[in-house]
Amino acid sequence: MHILNINLLGELALTDHREDVLPGGSRRAQALACYLALRIDTGGSIDEAAELLGEERIHEIISDLRQALRFLQADVLVIEGDSIRFNPVFVSVDAHRFETLASRGSLNAIRQAADLYRSNLLDSSTSGFEALDEWISERRLHYWQIAIGLFGRLLAAQVRAGWWERAVDTANRLLCLDPSQEVVHRTLMRLQLEQGRPDSALRRYQECSDILRREFQRAPTPETERVHEEIVEALKRSPAPREVIHRQIDRPVLVLLVEDDAVSSALVEGFLCEAGYEVVAVADGGDALIEIGRHRFDVLILDVNVPTLSGLRLFEIMIRKGIDTPAIFITGVAGPEAEARSLEMGAADFLRKPVRRDVLLPRVRNILQRRERAQG
Repeated sequence: MHILNINLLGELALTDHREDVLPGGSRRAQALACYLALRIDTGGSIDEAAELLGEERIHEIISDLRQALRFLQADVLVIEGDSIRFNPVFVSVDAHRFETLASRGSLNAIRQAADLYRSNLLDSSTSGFEALDEWISERRLHYWQIAIGLFGRLLAAQVRAGWWERAVDTANRLLCLDPSQEVVHRTLMRLQLEQGRPDSALRRYQECSDILRREFQRAPTPETERVHEEIVEALKRSPAPREVIHRQIDRPVLVLLVEDDAVSSALVEGFLCEAGYEVVAVADGGDALIEIGRHRFDVLILDVNVPTLSGLRLFEIMIRKGIDTPAIFITGVAGPEAEARSLEMGAADFLRKPVRRDVLLPRVRNILQRRERAQG
């Protein structure tokens, strides 16, 4: 079990297994902790630490770090000859977990890695040791490059699945890491157009154009200019920000709600009914399958964990039967696994409990609009 957790993505933080913050000791002890944390996979050496932290003081600094960790068991820090390292059996480092997850490539691993990458490595902090700061700067670039590729893959998966809101969030995170990525600006413009927000898309174009001219002394590419033309045309049709309302159809929109928690079910059903949707609510995956055979639903809202057939299992059966009704998964379970799995399966969206009215209804409306456009 890890008894020491070291967070390097963002500000340095040391916590124990109860997530209580541990004092990091002196500034030079914290500097050595950062070095050893970044060597958690390979181990460090006293000689290298001395080069980075000061030849004549390295043993004093090691003593400072031991003192800072004195309330943890002694073998958290292991010294054997010239080798010095944190014991990976007892010490967990977020940057190392991030890199390991990013290398796996599955959507679940990518989603977990994205959650870990709160900010760049030791962002806006200096150790006070010039050689160490230069070494950390190289490591910061390494993790930043991994993050750029990772968020790009996550964005592509979300765009393919039609998860516009999440794709917008991911694109914004990507642009915070690298504002110069014109293709991401362009993707975000299209996403905002898809959401009926040409005003936001125009602001994004203007920001993109400003960055390209200021940083690279060039204009946007023809592809970006074509998106700009689409934005201008959309603004002519609706010059002010507005909520997009889906067109009336011949019959009421029918929603199947599969939720075994009575409070959550009543809450979601109330939101939908107040918005004018007709709702069939069941608490069991087996009952849901029966209702899908009886009715033609426009949207499904599936709790991930319900009796008989889980929401994910129910969706798998629908796919095999050729039923293409869009589904929104909901869950109260923490962690990225269910979100990644639903994204891989082709769900229309994913929400975490407690479900809020101002989040649910726009998602349902956007899904219906996309379905209408796809059907002609």
